[in-house]
Amino acid sequence: MSTAAGDPSTALSRRVAGNRIVDGAVYGLFGLFLALVVVAHTTDTVLAWQLSVAAIVLGVILGARLAVATYRESQHRQAAFLSVLGIAFALFGLVYQTSSPGFGFGPNRAFAIGLAFALTVSYVLVVGDARRFTARQWAAVGCFAVLTGLYLAHTLAFVPSSSQSRWPIWAAVLMGSGLFVIPRLVPERAFLWLLAQLAALVVLAGLATYAVGEYSLWIFEVGQYPASSPSVPGVDPDVSTLRSIFPNPNGLGLVAFGGFVAAVVEFHRTAAARRPLGATAAGVLAAVCGLGLFLSNARAAMLAAAVAVGIYGASVAVGRRAVPIAVVGSVLAVAGVLAGMAVGAVDVTASGRFELWTASLRAIADGPLLFGHGSGPPSVAIEPYLAGDAAPTPHNSYLAVFVQTGLVGGFAYVGLVAGSVAAATLDYRRVDVAMLALAVGWAIHQFFESYTLFDWSIGAVLATAAIGYLLFGRRAEPTR
Repeated sequence: MSTAAGDPSTALSRRVAGNRIVDGAVYGLFGLFLALVVVAHTTDTVLAWQLSVAAIVLGVILGARLAVATYRESQHRQAAFLSVLGIAFALFGLVYQTSSPGFGFGPNRAFAIGLAFALTVSYVLVVGDARRFTARQWAAVGCFAVLTGLYLAHTLAFVPSSSQSRWPIWAAVLMGSGLFVIPRLVPERAFLWLLAQLAALVVLAGLATYAVGEYSLWIFEVGQYPASSPSVPGVDPDVSTLRSIFPNPNGLGLVAFGGFVAAVVEFHRTAAARRPLGATAAGVLAAVCGLGLFLSNARAAMLAAAVAVGIYGASVAVGRRAVPIAVVGSVLAVAGVLAGMAVGAVDVTASGRFELWTASLRAIADGPLLFGHGSGPPSVAIEPYLAGDAAPTPHNSYLAVFVQTGLVGGFAYVGLVAGSVAAATLDYRRVDVAMLALAVGWAIHQFFESYTLFDWSIGAVLATAAIGYLLFGRRAEPTR
């Protein structure tokens, strides 16, 4: 045996190089997953069940890595591998069956729904190594299980061949992956860099329309939204609102908001670490994403970005002790702005949201109070309470869940989102402030839009991951 082969430092360097290759492959797969989510959100090329399969693959990788890291004895490691592969294979079979329009839960639908529920919840527990869950993490599992169970139970109201009888399975797999898999598989900084780069690419594709006009890029139709013009007090660029590859500008605003906050955080971190190349790259990404956010004219996304950057900025300027004050102050400030808009003291249009929220509250009060109107579109439930023939969405994620799943599901949803944010805020000495700021931004953004965590849109995936990082992300050493 050569001296180099027996050198411990050589073996260590090889192990480190191998780990980097594996990590790079995992990050690449996650980046591909995010790209698939964007494609699914903007086109019909990637279907929800296919996204679910991709999420299961990520879960298998996490489960395998946890098995290697946890078990030293080969028989225990082998049993863990078989458990991960077994539950993943069973869930994969269930998801694959839902790809057919004729898929149904069979003659005994209640039993089949119970089986689907058990498989979905077992998946997140097995691949996530539930033995090590804390009380807070188990509470999140409980909220997830309640939402999954209610949405699946409501499918009994639809014929087996309807997509309404199948979509909760896809949504549950993706929500579970966002909460319990992605945060433990992809480090927070890798997530932020990927998010910033993805957002910048989307914005740059849209910016080209100001020079060459609307155009086709592969399967995407890249364009503007001539019906409005972006503006903020004192700034009027006299250009059309940008939508880029998305059907409407709010989609661009949502992605640009996440990318902008991620880039700002990484700019500060790389600058503080005196890494000029990294700081320059992050600064460019922040500028591009910020420009895209402004041109999207998505007011809710702008507000969410301002809140998130404000919370992170407060922690940088004052220290961690400022985090609870910044979080509570931001929430109260948003509530104050809404109150001012309601009474006309703040000259900002609500775009009919107050009427939609009132109709949603009436639908919740008059409908099945405990378990809601069902997993169909919330617009059907609130339409009778609105003037006119339109059937718009509630434009509020929390109200949408309350309409569909009643008080039981609604409070489970609020408990998952608000409870995770509140617990992380109380743990301000150790929490990852960047992810807390991003999660608060998403929580506020959901107050103005109808996407929920129980879905597969790009907003749902990113917001769910932010909550997941609060639950399973790294913790700093306690500070005084």
